[in-house]
Amino acid sequence: MYRHRFLALLRHSSQYWKAAAVSRGISLRKLGTGSVVGVLFYTAAAKSIPEKQDKQDNFYKNTALRRQFRSYASLCYNDEPFMTGEDFVKAVSGIEQRNEEPDSVMRNLSEEEYQNVLSKALQLDLDSEYFLGRSDYIISYSEFLFLLSALDKPIDQFYRHFRILDRANSNTLSKEEFVSMENLMSGGGVVDPCVNATTSMQIILFGSDQEQEVDFEKFSKFLHCVQRQCLKAEFDAYSDGLDFITDDEFMRLLLRRTCIPDTKKARYIDRLEARPEEERHKIVFSQFSQFMNLLNDFPDFEVAIRMYAITKKALTKKDFQRAVKASTGSEFDEDLVDVIFDVFDEDHDNKLGHDEFIEVMKDSIKSRNALSSNALHVPNATTREKIMNCVRHNMYKGYAN
Repeated sequence: MYRHRFLALLRHSSQYWKAAAVSRGISLRKLGTGSVVGVLFYTAAAKSIPEKQDKQDNFYKNTALRRQFRSYASLCYNDEPFMTGEDFVKAVSGIEQRNEEPDSVMRNLSEEEYQNVLSKALQLDLDSEYFLGRSDYIISYSEFLFLLSALDKPIDQFYRHFRILDRANSNTLSKEEFVSMENLMSGGGVVDPCVNATTSMQIILFGSDQEQEVDFEKFSKFLHCVQRQCLKAEFDAYSDGLDFITDDEFMRLLLRRTCIPDTKKARYIDRLEARPEEERHKIVFSQFSQFMNLLNDFPDFEVAIRMYAITKKALTKKDFQRAVKASTGSEFDEDLVDVIFDVFDEDHDNKLGHDEFIEVMKDSIKSRNALSSNALHVPNATTREKIMNCVRHNMYKGYAN
């Protein structure tokens, strides 16, 4: 009986999703099988839980992810919360704990203040070190979801985001195309009321008149800058104003949100701290960025590493560099490789432990994904919320992949 009911729900959800997508001119083939399946399950799960009509209309606004957004949002305009760029950086980097009573700290923007924020967006330079982490840069809930999906992806995968959004196949994006996908990303067809308000991101991409179109070069540059500035915020939190972090601080940063037991974390740190001072290394931001980019390309890197494990061949520093270059296009700085081997070369024979390294890196990748680390592990979440968050997480994985 349950099987028949589930299949009926799935068929109904399929019709619902197709209608929503077609009405916005979005190609199911372009979205890919994983995305469509994710949304179907998401919609089926949503419709399988009976609620009052007023709650159905706003179910997405009450989820853990929406609360996550509100807990960091510090501005409000027309009764809708907005993050500043500074709020977004804090939320995704974990620098600052979220506010459990967000409404008490939100500041209402007047019309004059709102227009002033938009005018400042015209002057922002994407090449600036901190164009995002500002208090006069506003981000809507839909943009928050979209940026989350792009944070942990390699640069070459940005083109997938672009292709999904470019429904006219013109190799450029209009504001209408961008907002149509944001509507879907904000709840499987539920229109986010905030998308009607112009934001800083829209000004940067589509100009003050919102009539300009953005090409892939500018689109990818924007997302790359967002990635870089979020990484820089994490790095700066550990550098204490210096232009480097110590190798043990680098390892603490990498392990801080993983599920690895504290005793195991301590063992890794002890291996670094036990070395003589002259063998210690300083990690600068470019090296830290290199490593985090490897995590974005980790599936390709893991394949190369597994080949060594299958052939039972020990992984030397030279082999490690070869695998890194094959995955990312460039090698690591030697100091960074030395630190990695100092931690994971338990026998001190200049050979890397394959399984242990991969296990830690995969756990670290999970911790970088804000959708899983923040939204899926919310204290006191109800069973319904846990189910919905899990399904929604897989929906966004489909969009990003």
